[in-house]
Formats: sequence, structure tokens, C-alpha cells
Amino acid sequence: MAYATVDELAAALRLSVTAANTDALQRCLDAAAREIDDVIDRVPAVAPDPPWQPVGDDLALAKSENILRGVEWWKANDAAWGVLGFADTGALRLPRSTFARHAATLLPLKQQWGLA
Repeated sequence: MAYATVDELAAALRLSVTAANTDALQRCLDAAAREIDDVIDRVPAVAPDPPWQPVGDDLALAKSENILRGVEWWKANDAAWGVLGFADTGALRLPRSTFARHAATLLPLKQQWGLA
């Protein structure tokens, strides 16, 4: 479940939401939310319904990162094979771990650290 809406992602991309792009925008948000959930590593709830949802400042942080990473997923379509730009700058290689900076930002939401 994404932490942001299609409208919020479209606003960040400076696009209008249309029937043609709604599914693609949602897929970008969902992909970003899965990465966020992986980093947060939530403690399993006794009753999984409803799923964990951040509140307050945690919600603002999760939403912000969901939108930022969703933008990256959207723009990844223009960076085939990890390379973008040709005409003006020549080929620019993307960093290998594009999620690492988001993971660092999400550390305050992390629930498990793998220590027993």
C-alpha cells in the first residue's frame, strides 16, 4: 500500500492525472512503497488487518520518500540501461544504488535491526 496518492505524485512530476497515466503512476508509488516497507522492516502485527500505517511525522516522512522515489521510478523510463542524457551532456551513468539515500532518510521509521 502506497503512502502517497497518484495526485501527489503527479503534482511532483508536474503532470495531470489522466486515464492513460493513472496505472503507471500507481505502479511507481507501489514500487517505492515496497522499497520503503523493506527498509522499515516492520514488526509483524498480531492481527495484520489493518496493515501498519505511519501517523504524524512518520506519515509525513513515509509520504515524502514515497513521492520522491516514485518520481525516480517514473523517470527511470527515460534512463534506459542506467544511462541518461545524450544530446546536451553525453551519456551520464546513474549511481548503482539509487535507493540508498532514501533508506538513510527512513532510518527513524525502522522497527527491526536484525539483532537478537
